[in-house]
Amino acid sequence: GNVYVTDLGNSRIQKFTANGTFVSTWGREGSGDGQFNMPYGVAVDSADNVYIADLNNNRIQKFDSNGVYLTQWGSYGSGDGQFDQPCGVAVDRFGIVYVTDWGNNRVQVFTPVGGYLTQWGTKGSGDGQFDGPNGVALDSTGNVYVTDWGNNRVQKFTSTGGYLTQWGSSGSEDGKFGYSLGVAVDGESNVYVSDSSNHRIQKFDQNGTFITK
Repeated sequence: GNVYVTDLGNSRIQKFTANGTFVSTWGREGSGDGQFNMPYGVAVDSADNVYIADLNNNRIQKFDSNGVYLTQWGSYGSGDGQFDQPCGVAVDRFGIVYVTDWGNNRVQVFTPVGGYLTQWGTKGSGDGQFDGPNGVALDSTGNVYVTDWGNNRVQKFTSTGGYLTQWGSSGSEDGKFGYSLGVAVDGESNVYVSDSSNHRIQKFDQNGTFITK
C-alpha cells in the first residue's frame, strides 16, 4: 500500500504510506545510476521493485523498494530496446515490463532485467497506431491499455500486442478526451483515464463503456 511518486521537476522519487506520510526519497538531476532527467512513469512489481521511466535520459531504471539502484536499460534511438522519451511503464504478474515509447510511437516489452522481447505500434491514427503513446496499464488477465495522447483515445491490446478495441475522440463530452494521459485499471477491470485538457478523470468498463467522471 505504499505510494511512489515521480517528482519530475525535482528529479527524484518520493515514497509515502497509503495515508500520505512521507517515508523516503531518492534521486537527483543527472545521468548517472540512480539520477534522473524528468522521471515520468512509475510501476511496482510483485517483489516491490520500482521501475522508473527516466524520460529525458531515454532509459528505464529499476530500484528496490528502498530506492537502492538495481539496474537500467535503454539509450536514445529507434532500435530495439532504445527510446525516444519513454513515458509510461507497467509490470504484469510475471514481471514483464511494458513501456510506452512516446517519440517512436510504440510500446516495447522487456524481461524484468531489461531483455528486449517485442514491440508494437507505428505513427498514425489507425488501429494499433499511435500519436504519442503515454500511459500504460494492465488488467488482471494481462490485457494492455494505452492512452494515445494525440489521437485522444485509449487503445486495448492483448499482452503480445494484438489489437482488441479502442474508444475516445477529441472533445469534452462523456467518453471523449482533451489529450488522454494517465491510465490505471482496478481489480474489476474498470479503466480510469486522466483527461488532461478537460481537467477531469473518466471511468470506463474494460470495453470502453463510459461509467462516470
